[in-house]
Amino acid sequence: MLLTREQLQERLIALHQASLELVKDVSLDHLLERIAQVACEQAEARYAALGVLDERGKLVKFISVGMTDSEIKKIPHPPVGKGLIGELMNADFPLRVPVIQEHPRSVGFPPNHPYMVSFLGVPILAANRQLGQIYLTEKIGAPEFTADDEKIIQMLAAYAVAAIQNAQLHENTRRLAVLEERERIGMDLHDGIIQAIYGVGLSLESTIHLIEENPSEAKEKVKHSINGLNQAIRDLRAYIMDLRPRQLGNNGLISGIKSLISEFRANSLAMVSLSGPDHELLEMPQANSLALFRICQEALANVAKHAKAKNVHISIWSTDDRVLMEIHDDGKGFEIEKMSTTIGHGLANMQTRAHAAGGDIDISSAIDEGTTILAWVPRYAR
Repeated sequence: MLLTREQLQERLIALHQASLELVKDVSLDHLLERIAQVACEQAEARYAALGVLDERGKLVKFISVGMTDSEIKKIPHPPVGKGLIGELMNADFPLRVPVIQEHPRSVGFPPNHPYMVSFLGVPILAANRQLGQIYLTEKIGAPEFTADDEKIIQMLAAYAVAAIQNAQLHENTRRLAVLEERERIGMDLHDGIIQAIYGVGLSLESTIHLIEENPSEAKEKVKHSINGLNQAIRDLRAYIMDLRPRQLGNNGLISGIKSLISEFRANSLAMVSLSGPDHELLEMPQANSLALFRICQEALANVAKHAKAKNVHISIWSTDDRVLMEIHDDGKGFEIEKMSTTIGHGLANMQTRAHAAGGDIDISSAIDEGTTILAWVPRYAR
């Protein structure tokens, strides 16, 4: 039965609203499941699925909706691209079938698969390439899917193209960031800690020949090597501190900063002091608290790795509309214009976090005069 104009308009509005939400989802698996759910709702189908193809046209993901986890586990294997699924994988147009079993490409169902009769499949096309397909079976309240159902799902497929490509881009960007971070860590470890340990090894090798010839000099070299190893251990702890994921959780900003300070003291020789309110800033949005927490975390990691500071002071205070945090160290400092890629990456992260929370950050530093970071975020939700 065809829809009235009013019914079709209502479904188009609902589809548009649902599709706008899809583009916001950057988790690919969750997005695919949500697209299948929207398709199920819009076409009034009992079952829905979404298949994704790789660049070679092979089915690499198949997300289903309508079956329970226990039902899915009883099916021996997921679809492999045969039957009507294979037909749609090589098509540029929708496929609407009243009775699956009567189609010439039908190959039946694997054991324990739910019985299905009506079928609607729509390819998800991007330019000249098929990204995947939307499958629907078992029209609720009718023997088969209608031309209106087909149009609606074609529109959903068009929205799905942008949503899937956005999620894939986000996933690829995340993977690239992980690879770049691994490369940076590898370079830092090789150029710093590994070279330091190698130097200690050479020093100990030369000490062997001095044990009998010049015991006092050998003793001094051993002391020097021990100091070198202790410094390498401190550097490794600094890296561990920087890499270990930490969350603010349900703690407030002040408690979170105190936890960071306790961890920093356990892994660094620098003294840290904190001045700020005795109570939590409960009126501040969690996202803004997290932004300052992350900025402090990044700043302390940079102090541990680069600054060689003896003292660090953290100040937190608020005005009528802002919460401010200043972190000052008395380390070796650096020229901002000539800062290394490693330090620059960390400072850029701080700026990104402050701006994302609606605030800002100012970073000042000079050789042998230490570094000061002043960040602020809105005190109240906007």
